[in-house]
Amino acid sequence: MTGTGGLFNCGTPGASGAPPGAPALTPAALADPSRISSTFIVDPLSSDTTPCGVSNDPTTFTTSVKNGDAINGITFGPGNVPNKNDLDNVYAVSHGTSARPELYFGAERLSDNGDSHIDFEFLQSIVGLTAGCSGNFIGHRTEGDLLVAVDFTGGGGTATNALYQWHCNAEPGPQPADGTVCDPGGTAHYQQITIPGSTSFTVNVAIVACGGWICRDTAGVTTQLAPNDFLEGGLDLTVLNFTGCFHTFLPHTRTAQSFSAALTDFAGPSPLTTCRTPAMTTASNPTGFNLAPGVVASDQVNVQGPPGGPTPQGTVAFFLCAPTQVTAGGCLTGNPVGVGKPLIAGAATSDQSTATSSLGTYCWRAVYTPGGASIGVFDTAAHTDAGPECFAVGVPGPPAAGRGLNLPMPPPAFVTATPLSDDAPAEVSIPALGIEAPVESVGLLANGAMAVPQFVSDAGWLGSGPTPGSVGNAVIAGHLDGTTGQPAAFWALSRLRLGDAITVITASGMRLRFAVVRIGRYDRQDVPLVAVFGPSKQANLNLLTCAGPYLEGRKTYRDRLVVFTRLVGVDSDATGIEPPVTHIKWNL
Repeated sequence: MTGTGGLFNCGTPGASGAPPGAPALTPAALADPSRISSTFIVDPLSSDTTPCGVSNDPTTFTTSVKNGDAINGITFGPGNVPNKNDLDNVYAVSHGTSARPELYFGAERLSDNGDSHIDFEFLQSIVGLTAGCSGNFIGHRTEGDLLVAVDFTGGGGTATNALYQWHCNAEPGPQPADGTVCDPGGTAHYQQITIPGSTSFTVNVAIVACGGWICRDTAGVTTQLAPNDFLEGGLDLTVLNFTGCFHTFLPHTRTAQSFSAALTDFAGPSPLTTCRTPAMTTASNPTGFNLAPGVVASDQVNVQGPPGGPTPQGTVAFFLCAPTQVTAGGCLTGNPVGVGKPLIAGAATSDQSTATSSLGTYCWRAVYTPGGASIGVFDTAAHTDAGPECFAVGVPGPPAAGRGLNLPMPPPAFVTATPLSDDAPAEVSIPALGIEAPVESVGLLANGAMAVPQFVSDAGWLGSGPTPGSVGNAVIAGHLDGTTGQPAAFWALSRLRLGDAITVITASGMRLRFAVVRIGRYDRQDVPLVAVFGPSKQANLNLLTCAGPYLEGRKTYRDRLVVFTRLVGVDSDATGIEPPVTHIKWNL
């Protein structure tokens, strides 16, 4: 575990009485494909200075606790423990094999003067601490958790070890599957087990050099470790027939040799996994936006292990989030679609769903459960996102505009009853500001954002959305200024006031008259996409431009100005006749 070719190297001394800094992984360790997870804990000593105080160890048990007690009932805080019970450097690593993983662990003793007792606990639950210098442990005990108890007796010169496994049911069982949560309170308990070939253990019988980190004893920093001050062990999870996945490493010390003696000091708890998390890539079919309600949708997933490793086996369950369930990260909950699908060569496809009748954005979530030879090798995993996993129904774009929306589609009679033209806009005129800007048609960028007009003197209409004058939210954007600071098409847009008039001239010469009904300025990350791009039962036109201070590092302005307008009249240059305008009082 030491040196440039080992696992850890380059620890750093502590300053002003603080504990040393933990070493980093070596390049060899980082490049080792067999390494799954590793941790190096420098546990503060009772003589250290930490943010929690001077000359105390912030990781001590503050109430009477023993091995096997309920994790959620354990408290911690600053304290002082005898040198022989004070943890210092503790480390662990999990390695992949052709079967199930192997676990290695090690520790250094601060003092070999007197009996001492160290436990190395490996838990499948994710165990943590509440924030602050004192508080509670958070976590659970589960079937199959392991604990290696090491006892230095005879004045600290003789080392023995024993292996314990957490069992949910009274002996002789049977026991439930590894990973089954069973906290104390019934028959759950730690049971000593002896399985030949499952455990290895060694203690240094002579002086050894310190590794590539800071070693300490009762006199301070040292470059060597005395006999019986360094111990290392290993667990073969294949021999143990362990089928779960460890997630937490929790070493601690006992006051006496009895397994039920009071616990004193602990290190961590530290994340340590024994199962690999597979890489998942998914893609919805269909993708995109402005899709018809009731569109048939499905999801496809690929689950891959590390390069050169085995292909994951197991099943994938699929969930589809309706618009009200979609978040900025995609689908975090969702409704199940069909039954779980077995992976074939690492791939699976969901059943089809037609539960897409509401307006808005839908996103998929895929959940992998290992099976067959992947049990105990790969961890469960889930995947979603707000891109390839999503599609939008009845939303002109970007797809995120439909997030959180759940409205029925407008009835066909309403859509066909509108007398408004589908002419593309050719020019936008704002008399109060002296603006007369040509209008380009723009689309969406690869990231789903609206593109900007090519010329600073032009405005850009989102061509994938409604045309101005048609039912829905038509969107026209314009630059605030050019690269040299010259005023652009929408330079003066911020001067608009409620009731001001905007005219859009279409390609056929029709003049569409709009009036300002609302003005909003938003951080560019918080633009109300539904209100700007989402569906509406009225003929709206929304104007966009930049606002606020310029962010030099991002080459954009901090804010976006949105002017919301509503159609109030239509003039025809050809006939002089003004068609009627349908007014709907309900809108988004």
